[in-house]
Amino acid sequence: MSNINRRTLLSAVLGSALPAMAQPAKSDVLRIVVPFPAGSGMDVTGRLLAHTLETTSGRNVIIDNKPGAGAVIGSLDVSRSKPDGNTVLLNSAGHTTNAVLYKSLPFDSKSDFTPITRLATYYGWALLVGANSRFKTLQQFIDAAKASPGKLTIANSGLGNPTHIMASLFCRNAGVELVHVPYKGAPSNDLVSGVVDCTFLAPVSAQGWIQGRQMRALGLSGTVRSPIVPDAPTFAELGLDVPDIPAWSGIWGPKNMSEAAANSLHAMFAKLGQDPKYRQYIQDGGGVLEAMAPRDFKAYVDSEIDRFARILPPLGIQIS
Repeated sequence: MSNINRRTLLSAVLGSALPAMAQPAKSDVLRIVVPFPAGSGMDVTGRLLAHTLETTSGRNVIIDNKPGAGAVIGSLDVSRSKPDGNTVLLNSAGHTTNAVLYKSLPFDSKSDFTPITRLATYYGWALLVGANSRFKTLQQFIDAAKASPGKLTIANSGLGNPTHIMASLFCRNAGVELVHVPYKGAPSNDLVSGVVDCTFLAPVSAQGWIQGRQMRALGLSGTVRSPIVPDAPTFAELGLDVPDIPAWSGIWGPKNMSEAAANSLHAMFAKLGQDPKYRQYIQDGGGVLEAMAPRDFKAYVDSEIDRFARILPPLGIQIS
């Protein structure tokens, strides 16, 4: 599917979904809390997901945006909701990194939620430079950074954001000293114009820029190449041992949800893969559809929090 068709699909879905979501909630309505602003990537995914769920399950679904504090406000809302199967949280891997980076949270990221399923996983984070950058390969960039410590800049999308974490892990494990430049959003324009030297972005976020020959990917975190930037080698291929921050989306319910209720929700979300438009949307974004069972998802989430508790504190990133 081309970018134009992808945008056309999303416009059609959002146009048809928004009026329905403004209707008063009924007792059988599923409320999906999205802890990010309307129009954000997770919000767009959530609205397409809700539209698809209404088609595949026949249940009424509403999206409830509760942004703020790095997804903490929306997560708190769900943690305090009734475990009746009518309220769930749509969140990212940030649920697991927040558990370690925040000095304190108003909930326990492990015990105050009922993991339902991991929906999709996306291939690594791309280390990008502008198309006019003098760096053509990752080794050229690393050599220049080592030759002039603290001279090159690496932008991120905010303190504690996965792009910030990836940048810090890259610097530590590649043995380079870069100047971190935080933004309140993606620093794409400044990267293209040469204001900053490099940044990490999800491949799908950089897809248009790369296809327009405005950005170039030097490398990719993880061990699997992305279908969006197939020419970009992984750090593992280049001999760099850089821990990855997997990008994925998942569904959680409030704590104390019954096993039957969790399994029922899991079965409903598992049907998403049967819809060709939703499946195409995930694939076009470089993702792999999943329907991880509740027990497996809980084990994965807990293990990721434990892993980050080991690898993140040495980076010195902490959010008040």
